[in-house]
Amino acid sequence: MMMLESLDLSMNQLSGNIPPGMSSLNFLNHLNLSYNNLLGEISTSTQMQTMDASGFIGSQLCGLPLPKKCREKHETTPKVAGAEDKEEKYWFRLGIAMGFGVGFVGIVGPLLVCSFWRRAYYWFFNEYMWYKIDDCFIKVRLMLRN
Repeated sequence: MMMLESLDLSMNQLSGNIPPGMSSLNFLNHLNLSYNNLLGEISTSTQMQTMDASGFIGSQLCGLPLPKKCREKHETTPKVAGAEDKEEKYWFRLGIAMGFGVGFVGIVGPLLVCSFWRRAYYWFFNEYMWYKIDDCFIKVRLMLRN
């Protein structure tokens, strides 16, 4: 059956859905299921979508290769308008607050607790950074004069 190249089941009063196993017939070149009582969506496999649309007419099928689109499945529970948006904003704001809190405590906490780090931090800004900023300021002034 896997080597089947052509299958014509037209006008046989078949009913139900197209079996999913039909899409695994790799050598199938021609499929005619027209004028039956088939319903549902045609499999989205490449094998079924490459078939000629005339092989599916006369039934209540939808999807490619037919021009009739299938209706999208609707969710059974209706969404509350804006509830998802409010929840997303809540988590975003909570993330910002947590990030600020952890960052603030991570920088200020050790400076308050450890005197060595406090002196090193003071030295870094008072001695090193001040001279770097002053150096840049002098260079900019010299460039503006020239």
